[in-house]
Amino acid sequence: MPPRRTRSGSAPAASSGTTTRFFQRHSNVYAYVPNIIGYARVLLAAAALRLAFDDVPTSLALYAMSFVCDELDGRFARMFDQCSEFGKLLDMVTDRLATTGLLMVVSREYPNWFFTCVSLVALDIGSHWLQMYAQILRNKSSHKDVDEGSFFILRLYYTNRIFMGACCVGAEVLYLAAHAATDPRILAIAGPLAGALPAKVLVPLPAGLGWGKELGVECSSALAQLALVALPFWAVKQAANVAQLVTSCEALVAHDFPKRKRA
Repeated sequence: MPPRRTRSGSAPAASSGTTTRFFQRHSNVYAYVPNIIGYARVLLAAAALRLAFDDVPTSLALYAMSFVCDELDGRFARMFDQCSEFGKLLDMVTDRLATTGLLMVVSREYPNWFFTCVSLVALDIGSHWLQMYAQILRNKSSHKDVDEGSFFILRLYYTNRIFMGACCVGAEVLYLAAHAATDPRILAIAGPLAGALPAKVLVPLPAGLGWGKELGVECSSALAQLALVALPFWAVKQAANVAQLVTSCEALVAHDFPKRKRA
């Protein structure tokens, strides 16, 4: 007669099975590991924005942690086969809202930048929404699934994860540097290239951007040097947003063309 299994002996096996299923694809999408990371990311971003005007260093740390979660959720989704439509939308909506919140913080800290910040928010949300809607009409599985005929910058942006990541990080770093510069303690930290760069650089800008005729950048601080490194990647990301805005509008017009032709 086989030995009887005790309650204490059977518990570890049940726990092990539950743990194994947790790290596999299962029916409770809300409890997927990447989605749980996504919830944590939302809370971290909300806390960062809540403390933005009271405790800049803590705000920066919380936002940086939220940004790291943006990288982790995708990795765990692929690792555990827990990709889901809910997770995709959670990730994209959190991306847009977190960046929008950060730009609103920057617009309050730098009132002259208000129109620029609002324009960046409109471009970011508008281009992604139109891109996603256009891809749905074309039966694409993701807004990142671009055609070969799309703009080169857009194809490179969505097909090269390293390039896309560098552009996204560059944009966020630029906004965070502007936010960090409101703290005199952080702004006073000297950069490693303080002696090699001119003390101040004047960047000419169109008056319509809301900055005035020129933007002065103090190059001696670590924040300014970090911002100068991030600036080209930020510019490429905005170019990709414009490209996907144009491409998605063309796709929507092309979708309507057969209807006009039949009419």
